[in-house]
Amino acid sequence: MSAPRGQAAHQRIIDATREILLEGGLDAFNVEAVATASGAARSTIYRHWPEPRDLVVETLTSMGRDFPVPDTGSLRTDLERATAMMRPILDDPRTRRLLLDVTRAAAEDTDLERIRQQAISDRRQPVQLILQRAIARGEIDPDIDMTVAMHLVEGPLMSATVLQNLPITDEMMSSLVERIVKSLS
Repeated sequence: MSAPRGQAAHQRIIDATREILLEGGLDAFNVEAVATASGAARSTIYRHWPEPRDLVVETLTSMGRDFPVPDTGSLRTDLERATAMMRPILDDPRTRRLLLDVTRAAAEDTDLERIRQQAISDRRQPVQLILQRAIARGEIDPDIDMTVAMHLVEGPLMSATVLQNLPITDEMMSSLVERIVKSLS
């Protein structure tokens, strides 16, 4: 019986941490704030995350998780569906601020940068799978540099949302996906 209760407490702590990070950024995060927001004891938090940074990492990693990877048989349609699933996250100004906050902090903290790079790698896996499937179907040159391909997919979205703070309209998304597909073909 304790496992489900423990899982529920774990999720409350992750949810509280997410809200603290989204509302106030990394500067607002501390174990006391998480304990208060989640109703968990600080000792419980430290037992599961001896290093508070590990709680931040797990929380950041959990954000945007569990998106199904589209497999429609078309690169364009797969990218349209994948970006549609990411759109609510990218449209949230709190998420954009947090991405910038983490990037800024990681520039001064090599451990955080390593963790940030791992989180980026984890977040890229669904798009990489879409691209690998497109290669297997012959839609993309099999000799394409996957790093460059990922930049072609992510770059326009990050530029529009994070750097320029623009809302993503349906028209913009459609145009971006069309250009991405053309550049990868």
